[in-house]
Amino acid sequence: MKKIVLILISSFILFSCASTAANPEADKPGGNDTEKNSWTYYSEGLHYKNLAVSSKEPQERSMYLDKAIELLEKAAVDGEESGRVYYHLAEVYYLKGESTKSIDNAELSIQKDQGFYPPYERLYTIHMDRKEYEKAAEVLERYLKAEPGDVNALYTLGIHYYRYLNDGARALKKFESIIKLSASVDIAPDYIENAYYVSGYIYFTKNEFRKSFKCYKKVFDLNPNNMNAVSMLAITAMSEYNIRDAEKYSLIYLESNPNEVNMHYILGLVYYLNGDERAIEYLARVMKSKSFEGFYASGLFYELSGDTDRAENVLKSVMKMRNDLVPAFIAVSRINLKKGDRKTAYRNFIDAGTIAYRKGLFDVADRLFFKALELKEESDIDVYYFLARTQEEKKNYAMAISYYNRYYSATKEIDILIHSGYLYGVQKKYGRAYDYFNNAMKIDPENPSPYFFTGLVQVWEEKYKEANENIAKAIKIKNDVEAYYFYYALTWEKMNKVENAEDALKAAIRTNPTSGRSMNYLAYLYADKNIKLDDAYTLVIRALDLEPENGAYLDTLGWICFRQQKYDTALEHTLLAEEKLTEEDSMDPVVYDHIGDIYMKLGKKDKALQYWEKAFNMNSDKTIEEKIKGAAK
Repeated sequence: MKKIVLILISSFILFSCASTAANPEADKPGGNDTEKNSWTYYSEGLHYKNLAVSSKEPQERSMYLDKAIELLEKAAVDGEESGRVYYHLAEVYYLKGESTKSIDNAELSIQKDQGFYPPYERLYTIHMDRKEYEKAAEVLERYLKAEPGDVNALYTLGIHYYRYLNDGARALKKFESIIKLSASVDIAPDYIENAYYVSGYIYFTKNEFRKSFKCYKKVFDLNPNNMNAVSMLAITAMSEYNIRDAEKYSLIYLESNPNEVNMHYILGLVYYLNGDERAIEYLARVMKSKSFEGFYASGLFYELSGDTDRAENVLKSVMKMRNDLVPAFIAVSRINLKKGDRKTAYRNFIDAGTIAYRKGLFDVADRLFFKALELKEESDIDVYYFLARTQEEKKNYAMAISYYNRYYSATKEIDILIHSGYLYGVQKKYGRAYDYFNNAMKIDPENPSPYFFTGLVQVWEEKYKEANENIAKAIKIKNDVEAYYFYYALTWEKMNKVENAEDALKAAIRTNPTSGRSMNYLAYLYADKNIKLDDAYTLVIRALDLEPENGAYLDTLGWICFRQQKYDTALEHTLLAEEKLTEEDSMDPVVYDHIGDIYMKLGKKDKALQYWEKAFNMNSDKTIEEKIKGAAK
């Protein structure tokens, strides 16, 4: 836009200078053409164009446009700024309604200057007028090849892909480009805020609620007064049963919009799930709404208020429409218990707890399974298994093992015995773990699992030779399990048998061609040893195609680029890896170490030291300590 203004100003200055020349007649329409130059034609052409734009008489407007075309075409013959001239010709033809000629001149303008935005904008408008949405997108893509950092074009194209082509994937890429640019370039905050907001909405429509929530949280961090983002934070949190944040953002929203029904609905569900008596207050406010949410809220309200018949009728209808609503299952369980049907109530509580478990509501699931435990008959043993699962998720391993043991006593399922041994291993009670595994081997010598898990625990103990032998036994019994080969490779690598590790990882990929982790491991093995870098690159790209958000895979890609001496690209990938792993609270000191190495290669010693110190604080590694000492000299 600034370029256009400057051009227009220059044109009017030239026109003013021309009108004060020694021979004023030469610059008037019909004057002496031989004394005119391209700039004069250009300025006069713009003058007539502007007259046409301001004219209200159709005949006069047409005359001015024709004169503008005549003068601009003369200016284009040998003008140094012919790119601009062709652009204005494109504009004049567009004003005349001759879109084909407008396109031709816009293309000529682009040929002269591929980084000049206005002719692309004219082409885009013409294709949009014709509802040629794919062609319109192609125009902006062409411009971005010349000017990849133009934020306005990126944002316009992102909105275009989503709104007109229903292509969320391509839209997200454009918004991601804006967000990446914001890390190194000053960008107007509105662009960043809107890029996150629209990305959040796209993820929401794809039912990717966790990603959606993260985007809206970025919006909230940038602008806490964006109440639309606050509302979506509450909605996305509730959609994935993140009830803590659902409550938090609903309450924030209600501070400024106290009558918002959706927020009352969310709070009603949150408090119902938590067994909080405030649920009835919020559900009462929602049940008047003539919507599914209002109907559903009425069923929960009736259950809480003791009107079991009305509650049951409503909730039966609700569950025909949606069979994954945890509060509805809880309500039906309570209704059957109130009716004295203990057997049905038991099964309802198990079902409700199972759904809550799948939604990640482990405390809620635990409470429901304990309620089922109170109702169980002698033959009902599955409740022990479900209680064990929830306790395991809550890291109450001793309690989990206790329930697994009760379940095993009734079923004699050997996998349960092995899993209990695994949980002892997680607690570093290695002797107890091996007791369980050995018992399983005696019961079923042809079962590969106890050999594999023995090897896995030995890996944790850093007994790699013994681990290698036991995992080899598991593979001999069952040679089509990717996990066996993956950890088999790990034992070989730890014993510095790189070729053996390579063979094991290739076998893992053959066994499961969609194993991103095995592809990444082999790629990193190559990069770490600085061998077969082309193969490494191919492998990690395949892994990222499967899991594009995986921070470990992004770090591997960055390390491959480092080995190829592509340090800027390496830094981009490893910084993104840092971002992803930090979001997941699973940061690895190796990533910090890699970033430090890359910064050092780029000559940024202070940044290198910063990241090496981060790595050392997580893992007191002597190699990293030496790097810090060397850089500090």
